[in-house]
Amino acid sequence: MRTVAVGGALLTALMLQGCAALPLAALGGAVLESGAGAVVKTGTEYTMSGSARRTFSIPINAVRAGVLQAFERTGVIIEPPEEPGDDNTIHGRLAHRTVGIRLTAFSESLTGMTLVVKRNFFMKDRATTSELLEQIEQAIAENPAFAARLRRGAGGNVAASPR
Repeated sequence: MRTVAVGGALLTALMLQGCAALPLAALGGAVLESGAGAVVKTGTEYTMSGSARRTFSIPINAVRAGVLQAFERTGVIIEPPEEPGDDNTIHGRLAHRTVGIRLTAFSESLTGMTLVVKRNFFMKDRATTSELLEQIEQAIAENPAFAARLRRGAGGNVAASPR
């Protein structure tokens, strides 16, 4: 009886494989986020278009300073702004990559950041995006005024969901 049930479940899964793509992708992302890079990936939203969104409980000027410091460390060449006075959009260049960041102040102490690293018009580079996010967070954490805000939960664990 158990063999029939397992066989039926496998047959159903095989027949509905097109419907399972999205949940499997979500499950795979959760599994990947449990690794060593969970500090950056948890609380970070990766969009279908290849960009990453992260919100910091830090003023926009401090996040901008962290971005510029991380770019300096990683060798990202900062491009001049497209519009004069636009401090909320930062464009950079790497070898065979372009980097774009948009900062949004939700309040005086809450800042949203959207980051995308492009290989070309069609392809995004999620690995480089993740590393730049980690470097930005590290640069912000080195500022003693904001280091405590980046620590989450007891023992440095990320408190993105109740445990």
